[in-house]
Amino acid sequence: MLMKRIFTILFVLFAVLSTSNAWAQFTVEDDTKKQTAGEVNIKSNLQNIDVSTEYYSAAKAKLERQRIRKERNYVEIGFRLQGTMTSYNEAWADTKGGDNAISVLGTFNLIHTYKKERFSNNTQLSAKYGYNRLRVDTEDGDRKGVWFKNIDEFWLQVQPKLALNNKWSYTAMFKFKSQFSNSYLSRTHQTDDDVITGFLAPGNMDFSLGMDFASANAKFPIKVSLFPLSGNGVVASNSLVERYYRNKDAVSWFGVDIDKNFLFTGGSSVKFEFKRSWGKENWFTYDTNLYCYYGWITNVSTMTKIREYSDYMDALERWEAQGSPEGLAPVSVPRHEMLHPTVDWRNTVRIKASKYFETELTVNLYYDKAQNSTVMLKSFLSLSLAYTFKNK
Repeated sequence: MLMKRIFTILFVLFAVLSTSNAWAQFTVEDDTKKQTAGEVNIKSNLQNIDVSTEYYSAAKAKLERQRIRKERNYVEIGFRLQGTMTSYNEAWADTKGGDNAISVLGTFNLIHTYKKERFSNNTQLSAKYGYNRLRVDTEDGDRKGVWFKNIDEFWLQVQPKLALNNKWSYTAMFKFKSQFSNSYLSRTHQTDDDVITGFLAPGNMDFSLGMDFASANAKFPIKVSLFPLSGNGVVASNSLVERYYRNKDAVSWFGVDIDKNFLFTGGSSVKFEFKRSWGKENWFTYDTNLYCYYGWITNVSTMTKIREYSDYMDALERWEAQGSPEGLAPVSVPRHEMLHPTVDWRNTVRIKASKYFETELTVNLYYDKAQNSTVMLKSFLSLSLAYTFKNK
């Protein structure tokens, strides 16, 4: 019986072992090398960081922005101040205290050029204002010193460009010029009835679109701007100046009808520029600027009215020559006249005697038949205290 039980137990164990899979796995591991999943991710991220990357510096970024601004912007500012005083007494002449004269002139110039890749923009501002004092004879036979303005002008010019190559560019130009204060008929006529020009009387504006050529030769730096589409506007808006012309029974002032304040014409224009300095520290400089405008577009569009007005003036002249017979006067028509070319040619020669003193000769030729049928020539020679600031 005992043997039978032992045999039965062995048979059951054999059956169980034959129908089941059993295995065991043993791993030998160093406790010092155990890592968590978080530690593995941190080390992986640290290995992916480029240690050569520089840290951000606010001071360095500011210096870089300043470098870019200086590279793209050129600024030149010039101040000039001139003053003279003369006094003499002719002892052998019957004069009352002799004579004396004082002259003061201030000049300001600004040039700013912005350039980024193919685009550039040039802005120029110029202003001159001067007074002198001379003794004049009065109606009562006395002599007194009178202050009289001799120079008063300012102009602003903006010219953006888009370069095609190192010589040619697409360009546009806007220019405005006028004066600061009123100008009088003479030294002895300085009342409100004697104001002949003033601020915005006249004011001239030029608008132009075209192309610009700049020589790449540093020894011959010419610039030629061709504007096939150009416009000119004349502003006449000053009550005192208008009063002066109305008192003279004028039909127009500065080319604008006396009952109007603005005149716009269309045509074409051309501008020629040349500026170069010679010698050590650029002691000698020659600068010339020639601008010509012709309003052919306006002439063509108003040719019929121009012809009608011309025929009317001829008929009026014949009628007056016949004694102005009553009832035969020609029928009047609105005034329309053909525009003539406008020429503005400025020449400047500057000799730098030292860092702060320089001599300047300026000659300006101007012709605008709408304002004056004769050619205006203005020249100026001065020895000035001058200072010029340049950012590079």
